[in-house]
Amino acid sequence: QLLAQAESIGSFKIIIAELGDVDTEALKTAAERLQQKLGNSAVVLASIPEPDKVSLVAAFSPEVNKKGLQAGKFIGGIAQICGGKGGGRPNLAQAGGRDATKLKAALETARNQLLEGLQ
Repeated sequence: QLLAQAESIGSFKIIIAELGDVDTEALKTAAERLQQKLGNSAVVLASIPEPDKVSLVAAFSPEVNKKGLQAGKFIGGIAQICGGKGGGRPNLAQAGGRDATKLKAALETARNQLLEGLQ
């Protein structure tokens, strides 16, 4: 049902979603699969696997990378909002944070940055 939430920005599709208490490994798998299904896309998924723990994953297609957006740098900046850090490759990255109360704001920031970066 996440595929139905995909938002279009020009030739790109983006999904930004929170998946409850899903663990980090499942989050990563879901992000990769969604990105592959959508093709030209950026997927940012988040979860709160346990109290005071936030997991974030970003999966970006090569076309998104060509726009100057790297998943590792991107997710690191978003994680800071939740009091955390992270990184990874240009196409796939994960991060953790401690402040679940800021997750909504972090995902809103992620959406705004993608809307801006993929124009």
